[in-house]
Amino acid sequence: MAYQYQTVWKQITPELITELTDFWVRENALPKGAQPARRAEQVVIVMRDDADGSIVAVSSVIARVVPRLRQVLYYYRTFCAEKHRRNNTSIPIMQATQTALRDYNLGLPKPEAIGIIVEIESTYINQRYPEAFWPATMFSFIGYSPRGLPVRVHYFTDFKLQPPVRIARAQGRAAGAAPAGRPRRRTN
Repeated sequence: MAYQYQTVWKQITPELITELTDFWVRENALPKGAQPARRAEQVVIVMRDDADGSIVAVSSVIARVVPRLRQVLYYYRTFCAEKHRRNNTSIPIMQATQTALRDYNLGLPKPEAIGIIVEIESTYINQRYPEAFWPATMFSFIGYSPRGLPVRVHYFTDFKLQPPVRIARAQGRAAGAAPAGRPRRRTN
């Protein structure tokens, strides 16, 4: 199967929202109470089947502060139609997403984010690719999520760290921001 990767980041039209919604509904990919138009605004790449032009996968992101890193990164998600899974599409859609987001941030006076973070939910991917560094996508393992899933990060080439984001103490504790192996200080 052949695919086209279309960058739609910050270019979502009403027609594309309808097309994305139809795709998600057809694939039972919308959680109960989800707002398709809001979710569509987060889409970066649309993967289309060359045969008929239909959407068969999407990548989406949300810019968030990663408490442990105190930097803004894009939290990455991807969804691929059941019929098109395991067709070697995860790396090309990830690479297209990385390029689109890097280019977008290069055009800003100050980057919105300096990279991408992903929690790997797929048992198949976790078992098949246990390496600490993935050269094809430049993602590195950085630990485990509270759900016990591997977390990986990719920093955009040539981007610099931003000043650390201040995190409220209560938020930092809830997110487990204290470095491993070091006790938290008590104040009396």
